[in-house]
Amino acid sequence: MLYIIIGIIIVGLIIIVGLIIYALVKGDVFHRPTIEEIGERGENLVSQFLSCDKNSIVFNDITLFDERTKKSSQIDHVVIRQNGVFVIETKNYAGRVYGDDNQRQWTQVLAFGETKNRFYNPVKQNATHIYFLAKVLKQHNIYVSIVIFPRAELYVKTSSILCNGQNSLSYALNSNTGINLTIEQMQNIAARLAEIKENPQITKEEHVQGILKTQYKIANNICPRCGKPLVLRNGKNGQFYGCSGYPDCRFTKNF
Repeated sequence: MLYIIIGIIIVGLIIIVGLIIYALVKGDVFHRPTIEEIGERGENLVSQFLSCDKNSIVFNDITLFDERTKKSSQIDHVVIRQNGVFVIETKNYAGRVYGDDNQRQWTQVLAFGETKNRFYNPVKQNATHIYFLAKVLKQHNIYVSIVIFPRAELYVKTSSILCNGQNSLSYALNSNTGINLTIEQMQNIAARLAEIKENPQITKEEHVQGILKTQYKIANNICPRCGKPLVLRNGKNGQFYGCSGYPDCRFTKNF
């Protein structure tokens, strides 16, 4: 009889433990965030900080589309201030980040060097954002590029503005840029961006598909700008792939 009672207790405990594990899993307690979710968290953190600045007009997550080239560019944050239009790219990476202005890819180092991930140079990425923005607004020389890493240690050589927290971002936004926009100019820029936000020319899904197509072309040595083949060339820093349409097209890819 005693063995039967012990058996019933053990079975009951197993059932209870199973139910607890099921509840935890269904409640996403063990959910590991995706790269996209981690990125969104960083963008939301920066958005919340920017919303507290009363001297700025802020636009978050705005996608621009070039009708002529059929290409798009998604910008994390555009901050309109009297000292310029700040174009901010948020990278919510942890660990250490290495890179410089000329490298096509930067490196994220985790787990004391055991894990290394490469990602597209965000300075170059933000330069593309500014290129699109200048075409849309039909204004030049009013933009300031900022790349912010809220969680990473930065070992980067760049002439661009890099921030690793809210204090450094605040300092950059309030710096003397040599740009002086009038209130009317700020309002006109804001009105144009508000129009784009309200009437997007491309969906997020279409923008992502465009990125995947570009990545496919580059991986298969096809120029993403003009569609011509990429050919191996010799340069002062070694071999690289360049567009066969040079000098009309100057796209390059590291060897």
